[in-house]
Amino acid sequence: GVIGISNEGVASVAGTAAAACFGVRGMAARSALDGLVRLLKREKQTQGVCVRSTADGVELDLHVALDSGVNVRTTCRNLRHQVRYQVQHTCGVPVGTINIYVETVKA
Repeated sequence: GVIGISNEGVASVAGTAAAACFGVRGMAARSALDGLVRLLKREKQTQGVCVRSTADGVELDLHVALDSGVNVRTTCRNLRHQVRYQVQHTCGVPVGTINIYVETVKA
């Protein structure tokens, strides 16, 4: 038989891994109505993740809110590494590009 995993499943794993990284306050989403950024609750973390299937696996867009006082470059590098590892290890899907969008920095 064939075992498949949905984009929603990949987004759930990626969102959980991202939120657990040091310096990441949580997943974020920009409101279409007023353009304001809001921090997503734990059960809605997949809204901050966009998954695109490609011939080589998946590509991810992560929309995050960071803690203030952290080094943004180092935090994003660590975030990219952790999310790639967790998605590949848990889902068995190769991860290509991971784009990280820092929507806000929260105190």
